Amino acid sequence: MKKMVRCVLLLTICLLASGCGAKETAAEPQTEAVTAEGSSEESAEGTTLEEASTEEAAAETPSEADAVKTQEDAKVVEDKQNEVKTAADTDNMDAKDTATVSENTIEEEIVVTPFETPKTMYATIALNVRKGPSTDYEVVGHLAMAQAAEVTGQADTGWYQITMDGKNVFVSHRYMSETKVEVPAPQPVTDAAAQPAANAQTPAPAQPAATVAPAGVIMVGDSRCVQMQAAVGGGGCSWICENSKEYTWFVNTAIPKFDQYVGNGTKVVINMGVNDPEHYKDYVATINAKAAEWAQRGAKTYLVSVNPVWENPYTTQEQVDTFNANVPGMLAGVTWIDTSSWLTTNGYRVLDGLHYDDPTYVNIFNLIMGSL
Repeated sequence: MKKMVRCVLLLTICLLASGCGAKETAAEPQTEAVTAEGSSEESAEGTTLEEASTEEAAAETPSEADAVKTQEDAKVVEDKQNEVKTAADTDNMDAKDTATVSENTIEEEIVVTPFETPKTMYATIALNVRKGPSTDYEVVGHLAMAQAAEVTGQADTGWYQITMDGKNVFVSHRYMSETKVEVPAPQPVTDAAAQPAANAQTPAPAQPAATVAPAGVIMVGDSRCVQMQAAVGGGGCSWICENSKEYTWFVNTAIPKFDQYVGNGTKVVINMGVNDPEHYKDYVATINAKAAEWAQRGAKTYLVSVNPVWENPYTTQEQVDTFNANVPGMLAGVTWIDTSSWLTTNGYRVLDGLHYDDPTYVNIFNLIMGSL
């Protein structure tokens, strides 16, 4: 019995030992199966984990061919950038060159023929000195009437090149002479000087500025006329004049103010243009038309030249000269009184560039009255 029990126990132990071994043995194939299964799936896709890792590495690390292509692309980009930079530099260079050419062209436009020996010449009137040989250039100085200047050459425009403060500048050749002009002192104001010349028609008695006599001398003008009236004490004329007036005032205000009083024996004397000499054609057209109308009433019309100016913000001497040069030949039925030439020859005194001293105004008044 005891022997039988011992055999049973031994058999039980063997069975238990065999079951544990089987379990462990079964676990290992399962693990392998999973691995094999996974390998099968990856093989079915045609790529193993090892191969996938290799391809990923290959993707991250370019081949030699790809590296060469990348370098070539980079070089192309760099070349393009250099081309753009070169083009930009060329544009900038062209712009600089163009500016330089423009500056040189301006300088080259001034063609001056130098004199073998500089000449001493004199201004025949008060004269602007300019940076270049025309009125298009900036005013850089002035010459007084009869002032000497050293003329070193002549530009192709005719203007003289002179030396002033060590620089080459220009003046109009029309107002320079090798002979020095005399500058006589203006005549003093006297009662006799303020009267009309002996050969002039006796004007109507002096009237207030706002009233116009039906006959006599009617003076029409701007601020110069206002000051001339004050200098001569009226001079026995009727005056229609206001400060700073131009062509529009002359047409719209002045003419309507005195037109109805113009009759037989009236002398209409017009002193306009210094404030807007560029409108000389408008002045001529209107004055010619009104002169024809006034002539039918027995009146005569006179237009006084625009007298010289000095440097001022409004009008240049060149503009004055243009007015005086063009207007006389365009007048019809109107008498031109050239006081400007007389002043240029005999002298005048300007106070502010536009207006004169009293003796000069007296001289102008006497010239006008002596021409009626």
